Amino acid sequence: MEEKREKEKKIRIEKEKTEMSREDKLLAFLGGKFILYILIVVILLGIAIYIYTEISYIFNPINAIVSSIITPIILAYIFYYILNPLVDLFSKKMSRFIASLLAMLVGVIVILVVIIGIVPVVVEQTQNLISAMPRYIEAVRGYLDTNSDNTYVKAVNEYINTNLNTSKISSQAVTVASSAAQSIASSLSSTASVLITMPFILFFLLKDAAKFKKYIISLVPNRLKYSFDETVNEIDEKVGSYIQGQMLVSLCLGVMLFIGYNIIGLHYAFSLATIAAFLSIVPYLGPILAITPAMLVAASTSGIMVIKMLVVWGIVQFCEGNIISPNIMGRSMKMHPLTVIFVILIGVNIAGVVGAILGIPVYSILKILTIRLINMLKNRYNKYYG
Repeated sequence: MEEKREKEKKIRIEKEKTEMSREDKLLAFLGGKFILYILIVVILLGIAIYIYTEISYIFNPINAIVSSIITPIILAYIFYYILNPLVDLFSKKMSRFIASLLAMLVGVIVILVVIIGIVPVVVEQTQNLISAMPRYIEAVRGYLDTNSDNTYVKAVNEYINTNLNTSKISSQAVTVASSAAQSIASSLSSTASVLITMPFILFFLLKDAAKFKKYIISLVPNRLKYSFDETVNEIDEKVGSYIQGQMLVSLCLGVMLFIGYNIIGLHYAFSLATIAAFLSIVPYLGPILAITPAMLVAASTSGIMVIKMLVVWGIVQFCEGNIISPNIMGRSMKMHPLTVIFVILIGVNIAGVVGAILGIPVYSILKILTIRLINMLKNRYNKYYG
């Protein structure tokens, strides 16, 4: 009899445990009593943000410090992802310290070769292209005048007469040049500080990235270490593969366009191919912008040259989209083209050209964090409601 009562008591206790009320389950799902501490932290954070907005002028020195170090850190991380494969390769036969120095030396040599051997040619051709641009526009306008009966030609001709007249282009060129000179003069000191501090940050990233990562993970609570480590590895892989792949794709695109433009005899082939390579860093929108000067130069030459240029551009874009990018970039980003365009537009509105270039890596980081958070909430839901 006594055993029967004990058995019924155990069954009742187990039933009470399994039949937890909906409110208890909800509280447990949200984190139990720990959610109260989270709410308190959120409230205090909101109060701190409000106070900061009211007395933000006090933090101007801190803002200046952060703004001065954020640029070299971002540049150092970009070069870190470019040079890290070299460091991994060299470190198989030497220490990480020597491998990092050797990789940075290779990077400096490449930059010097580009500056000494390529930049003067690009600058010269670009200057000639800019000085010849009014002549090209006049040639295109003359062609449009001879075919002014066509409705579409009329619209294009009106646009050119309104927005691309020679005097307006000259005044805009002077304005852009003066503003560029002012911005260069004002940012000269910051550029110097970036050039001085960035190599040191890059060196320690290349040498001690793994140690730095272990130190950060050691600060995380034990129950979150594994998830945090996985998240950091995924972000590192996605961002690194994107930066490395995009650089290789841009280089291949520039080389193919240079060869194609030389084959068809297009003027300023080197400058146009270099511009296209740099603009292709911005997906989708970059190639559209890059084809404009090439189209203008080809149109000022002859109609046959326009057809040749479009054939070269089509072949290069086909090779890039179906052969180069799938093999170099793969499908690691897993982003819809519309998503890429929206991200780039938002990045441009927020941070200009820098936002367009860094928009996709930032989006991929936010996407990884969001997916991790959603999966964590799903697991908690399945634990208490599944």
